[in-house]
Amino acid sequence: MSKVVALPPVIPAVAVDELADLLARSAPMIERIELLKASLKAMGVERIHGTLHDAVIYLSERDIPDTKRLRADLGEEVYKSYCTKSLSVSCKVTARKLV
Repeated sequence: MSKVVALPPVIPAVAVDELADLLARSAPMIERIELLKASLKAMGVERIHGTLHDAVIYLSERDIPDTKRLRADLGEEVYKSYCTKSLSVSCKVTARKLV
């Protein structure tokens, strides 16, 4: 369960614009982070030692059910009886078109 944190009052429009600005400014850094991670993973080793930090590359196997086949084989009602629902809250920021 997520922790509830008391936040100072914000003006919604200001908060949205600040979030968009931070996301835009962090995009190049996030892109560089993903590039570096991909480069380290591609080296094919489990541990990489830097001067100040170490990196460990983990390989894990995941079982991902084929939901289309399950629904077809079991039927929608049986499939749904094995499913649980949870709520997910997300926030997407997009630029407004100024006229």
